[in-house]
Amino acid sequence: MNYNNRLENDSTMTIRVVCAVAFVTFAFVFLCFRQADVMAVAQHVLSGGKTIYIPVVGALLITFLLYMLQRVINAYLHIYHRMHWTTYFPPMLLLAIVSDIGSGITTGPNLSAWVWVAPLVLAIWAVVSLALKNIQKYESDIHSRGIFSRLMWVNIFPMGFMMMAVGLISANDDMFHYRAKMERLMTKGEWEKAVEVGEKSLEKDTIVTMLRCYALARSGKMAEEMFKYAVGGTSETLLPLGKSEKMLIYPVDSLYRFLGARPLDRMTTRQYLNALEASGYGKKAIADYKLCGLLVDRDIDAFVRELPQYYTINDSLPLHYREALTLYTHKRSTPIVVYHNQVMDTDFEDLQKLADSKKNPQARRLAVFDQYYGTYWWYYEYGK
Repeated sequence: MNYNNRLENDSTMTIRVVCAVAFVTFAFVFLCFRQADVMAVAQHVLSGGKTIYIPVVGALLITFLLYMLQRVINAYLHIYHRMHWTTYFPPMLLLAIVSDIGSGITTGPNLSAWVWVAPLVLAIWAVVSLALKNIQKYESDIHSRGIFSRLMWVNIFPMGFMMMAVGLISANDDMFHYRAKMERLMTKGEWEKAVEVGEKSLEKDTIVTMLRCYALARSGKMAEEMFKYAVGGTSETLLPLGKSEKMLIYPVDSLYRFLGARPLDRMTTRQYLNALEASGYGKKAIADYKLCGLLVDRDIDAFVRELPQYYTINDSLPLHYREALTLYTHKRSTPIVVYHNQVMDTDFEDLQKLADSKKNPQARRLAVFDQYYGTYWWYYEYGK
């Protein structure tokens, strides 16, 4: 019996199995969890809304096809031992291309960079792979066996670097990931979960703000929680009436049914909300859209004038309305509405003292942020 051949075959098989398990596991988990939302958006856009992306099925299918590609490559090249990881390079590259989805998908797949990058990289890989195929028979010390062998690790480390590269390539647009996830949750009616998407992000985005406002309106919490999150845009971008504030998966007709009616062409948000009120739609959501829109624009004078039309001025007002009234009362020498709440007045005065104690603008902003981020006061003074 030739023990050298047996040891070599065992070593080769172990490397192939471990690399295959690592690739299949990574590709499936990556597609099924990290990229599920953006893949759903991509399929919806590219199919014109005619098909639905099922994360588990889609991840299994793509992973299977990519693995079959590796098997074909390996069947031709027969690269084993130290350089077996190179046979996974084309599937990893294709996975990166498939998962490189951003907001540009709304106008079709954007492959402009990959058109020349992918062929160039594959050409280099092909030359290197053919060279490795010819020299691998001269390798020495190929009988290292086991999962923790040196031969195993020289394959696992490059596999890990390729996985990191795929992740970095696909993670270039966090706002689009938030947007995709929010819309998928909204289609399921999971409004509270949709609101919480990207809750710790300080980056502002008009579309994410628009989606979050709608989810908050559906859960009746817009005036309580809107400014707890990063707010981007103006009152005119709180509804999908502009050219850029569009929904991709969630049917916009559902939003219009919720508010009462479809808008006419070229209507602004303010005109649309006023028309709904004039038509007799007295929903709380319409009032909150108007009032919160004024707060987003920092127009607290108009907010105070319109607030009594919808709410009684007392301590039962939603949180952000009470904060805005407190701010207005302290900012205006002759306010048309005076609102006082002992706890809120004390908090606002403490904020003013804290801000006055910091002479450096950056130090002041940071100090106030630590204690008051999430209040309308922070947004009004420092959220620009």
